[in-house]
Amino acid sequence: MRLLFKLALILACAVLGASHASAADRKDAVHVTQQDISIPLIPRKIVMDPQGELSPDEALQRLSEPGAIEEDAVYSLGYIPETLWARIALDVTPDAAGRWYLSLELPNFDRLQVDILTSSGHLEPLTELGDMVPDQSPFRSRFHIAPIDLPPGQTVLLVKGKTSSTMTLDLKLRKLDWLLSEERLFLALQTFYFGVIAVLTLSAIGLFGVTRESIYLIYIANLVAHTGVWAILAGSGPGYLWPNTPLHHPSVGHFFVAMTLTTTFAFAAAFLATSQVPKLAHWIFWGMSASGVLLMAVCLAVPTDLGYWANRLVSAVVLPCACAIGALTIVGMVRGVAGARPLMLTWLGILIVVPIGWLRDIGLVPTNVFTLTVSQLASVFEMIMFAYLLLQRLGRIQKDKDRIQHEALTAAREHEALLEHRVAARTADLDAAVIREREAQRLQQQFVVMVGHEFRNPLAIIDNMIQNLARGAPASRGRLDRGRAAVRRLRRMIDTCLIDERIRGGQMQLRKERLEAGKLVGEVIATIRAAHATRQFELDLPEGPLLMTVDPRLIEIAVSNVIDNAAKYSPETSPVETHVHAAGSQIEIEVMDRGPGVPETDRERVFERYYRGSRSGSGGTGAGLGLFLVRAILSAHGGTITYADRPGGGAAFTLRLPLDPDTEGT
Repeated sequence: MRLLFKLALILACAVLGASHASAADRKDAVHVTQQDISIPLIPRKIVMDPQGELSPDEALQRLSEPGAIEEDAVYSLGYIPETLWARIALDVTPDAAGRWYLSLELPNFDRLQVDILTSSGHLEPLTELGDMVPDQSPFRSRFHIAPIDLPPGQTVLLVKGKTSSTMTLDLKLRKLDWLLSEERLFLALQTFYFGVIAVLTLSAIGLFGVTRESIYLIYIANLVAHTGVWAILAGSGPGYLWPNTPLHHPSVGHFFVAMTLTTTFAFAAAFLATSQVPKLAHWIFWGMSASGVLLMAVCLAVPTDLGYWANRLVSAVVLPCACAIGALTIVGMVRGVAGARPLMLTWLGILIVVPIGWLRDIGLVPTNVFTLTVSQLASVFEMIMFAYLLLQRLGRIQKDKDRIQHEALTAAREHEALLEHRVAARTADLDAAVIREREAQRLQQQFVVMVGHEFRNPLAIIDNMIQNLARGAPASRGRLDRGRAAVRRLRRMIDTCLIDERIRGGQMQLRKERLEAGKLVGEVIATIRAAHATRQFELDLPEGPLLMTVDPRLIEIAVSNVIDNAAKYSPETSPVETHVHAAGSQIEIEVMDRGPGVPETDRERVFERYYRGSRSGSGGTGAGLGLFLVRAILSAHGGTITYADRPGGGAAFTLRLPLDPDTEGT
C-alpha cells in the first residue's frame, strides 16, 4: 500500500514537472512573429452581457471604455450564464503574416462567435466554434479550429461566447505543423487511455461471466462514464468522431459526470458489502448513487436553454458527495475496514487533479496536452485502483470460501463420525427391537393358538349342554337359543384372532365347499339376531339359489363382521338391511344401515389392520380387525368389498364373490 502512495506522488510530480517544462514565457501583448508556433490570445479585454442584448457594435464600444476587464492570463470564470464579449488585438509582423489557425483549446463553450474588424471599421463574421456547432476545419481535429489569414499590422478580433459549463476562454493561434504535432501526441495519449479501458472492460466482462456478480457490471458502467467524461472534456467525443454533427445538448458532459458519481458510489457500496461496514454507511453510499441517477435524468430531461442550471446542479451535488465519500473512507480506515486504504488512495489520486486544473485555469500552469489530459490520468489511476480492489475482493472471497469449505469439511467429517456412531447404536437398538418383536409375535401366536384350543373344547361342551337343555325344556328354548348364539359369537371372535395370525404368517388355507349364498347369509343373520333381540333385520334373497365355492367358515366370519358392524353403529329403531343378488358373474351381498356412515377421510383406512375410525365413538367396540379380515378373506376368494354412502344417510357395504358359472336363476 505504501508503494501505491509513492506511485501516486510520483505521478503528480511528473505531471507538474511536464507542465512547467513546457510553459512558455508570458507576454504583455499579443505579438505574432515568424518564430511563434503557438500563441495564447492574451492579453485581452472582456465585458459580461447578463441579458445577452448587446449588439456587436455596442459590445465593441463597451470594450473600448475604461470599465472593461483586462485579462493577462487564461483562467476559469466558473459557472456564469451570462454572455461574454472579448476584444483581442493582434500585432502581426510582416514576416508572420499569412495563414494561421485559430483554435479553441477547451471546447467548453456551446457557441463561440468570432468576428474580425476590417480596416474600414466594420465587423465581418470570421467563424463560429464550440460544442453546439459542426466542425468547420478542413481536416478532423480534436480542437475547434478555423483558418484565419492575418495581414501585417494590427488585427482586432471580437469574440462572443455563451456556455452552460464553466467559462474558460482559451484561444490560441497555431501554425499547422505545430497543431498536427500536438494532435499526434494527443492521439498517442488517447490510444493509451482507451487501450487501458479496453483491457479493463474485457477483464471485467470475463469476471462477470464467471462470477455473475453485479459489481463487475457496475465497474463496466463506471468505465463507460469515465470514458464519456474524457471524450467530452478533451474534445475527442461526438464532435471529434462525427465532425459534421453538432452536440445537440449542452448537458451531455455533465450527464457522464453524474453517471460517474452514480457508479463510483455504487461500486464502493458493492465492494464494501463483503466487509464489516455499518448498514448506515451502505445506505449512505446507495443514497448518493441514487442521487446520481436523478442528476442523470435531469441532464437528459431539461431543455437545451436550461442546460446551464442542470450542469451547475450536478457540480453543486458532486462536491459534497465527494467530501462525504472521503469522510466515510477515513472512518473506514480508522475502523480497520478492509479496502478502505486503497479507496482513500484512489480519492487522493483524483484530488490531485483539482489543484492542477485550477493552476492551469489561472495561468500558473500552461495549457498543453499533459494538463488537458490530467483528469484522464486520474481516471486511469482510479480505474486501475478499482481493478486492484476487485482483485483484492476476489482474493478475500476466495480465502473466505476456502475457510468456509475447510470448516464445512471438518464439520462434515465430525458429523459423519457422529452419524456413524448413532447409526451403529440405532442399528443395534433396531436389531434388538426386531428380535424382541419377533419373540413377542411368536409368544402371541402361541398364546392365541393355546387360547383357541383351550376355549374351543369348553365352548363345545357348553353348546352341547344348551342343545340338550333345549330338547328337554321347550318352554325355555328362546333363552337357550340366545345362549347358543352367544357361544357361536365367542367362537367367531376366537376364529377371527386365529385367522389374523394366519394372515400375518401367510398361512391362511382355504377349505372350499360349494354352498348357497342366501342360506349362508340367512344363518349368519339368525345368529346375530339372537344377540340383538330388539334389533330388526331385513333380508332380501333372490328367487333362485346363488351357488358359490368358498370356505364357509371364513365367508361366514366376513359376512358376520359386516352385518354385526351395521348393528353396532345404527340406531336400535332402524333395521339393518341385507340384499343378496347376482350381478353378472358375481354375487353381491349388500349390507345397509342408517348409522352415521364413514367420513370421507376414513374410507380407505377402515380396511386397515387395527384402524378404528371416528364413527367408532358412536358406541361400537372392537380391536379394528373386522373389516381388515373381511377384505383379506374376500381377496383370498377373488372377491372385493366396497363402501358407499347410503341415500338418506347411513352406510352401504357391498361384498362381491365369484358366482359359480353353472348357477341357474337370479
